Amino acid sequence: MKRSFLICALILSACVSRPARADTSPVGTWQVSTLGSQQGILMMTFSNDNSVAGYGITRKQFGFITLAGTWGIDSKGDVEAAYVQTVDGAGTAYRLIAHMLPSGRFRGRATSKSGGYTCKGEQPESLPSLTGLWNAGLKRKGQPLAEVFTATPSSNYPAIYDITGSGFSETGSFTLSGEIIVSSENKVNASIARTFGIDTQHSILSGVFKSKHSGDQMRLQGSDDTHAHLSEIATR
Repeated sequence: MKRSFLICALILSACVSRPARADTSPVGTWQVSTLGSQQGILMMTFSNDNSVAGYGITRKQFGFITLAGTWGIDSKGDVEAAYVQTVDGAGTAYRLIAHMLPSGRFRGRATSKSGGYTCKGEQPESLPSLTGLWNAGLKRKGQPLAEVFTATPSSNYPAIYDITGSGFSETGSFTLSGEIIVSSENKVNASIARTFGIDTQHSILSGVFKSKHSGDQMRLQGSDDTHAHLSEIATR
């Protein structure tokens, strides 16, 4: 009798102490932080029909990214997605393997013929607002530039802000346009094109958004397609 009771107690203890298995379904919208040299932010939606779509901005890809493809569950219970990321009409095929965690998040690795990135995903919480007029001091190759831009929420892409503005440099005035994406962790990535006369320079910057009593601020660093280093502080 005692032996049977002990065996039952051990089985019950094992069942209670075994960690709960993570939900393998990714259905829903995820805020995906890409890490390493392709640091950035993607918003990805996994649908019940096994399609996946998204958008975002990452380092080393000059321009606004859109993506589309399919997903499924592999033999290990991980999410496997195949999609194409498109920037300015050029597409790159990626394969993502994402391991769902008990915390309701995932960690993954996306690979392509030209490289890849590790990433982490979570359900997006409340996002800070970047709407309004921003004044910015920009340094390009150590030379100061001043610019003013307006950030307007995108009507098609949540978490994206369309920006338009103008600025002044030692060589004259310029215009700028592009997109900024912001995460619930107050991280920011920006894809901005600056046009100096007939010359347009495309840049990618990343940084943080901070809300202060004295005013809101974005601190960004990055580079443009001429390999010039950029650093910017924008205030609202």
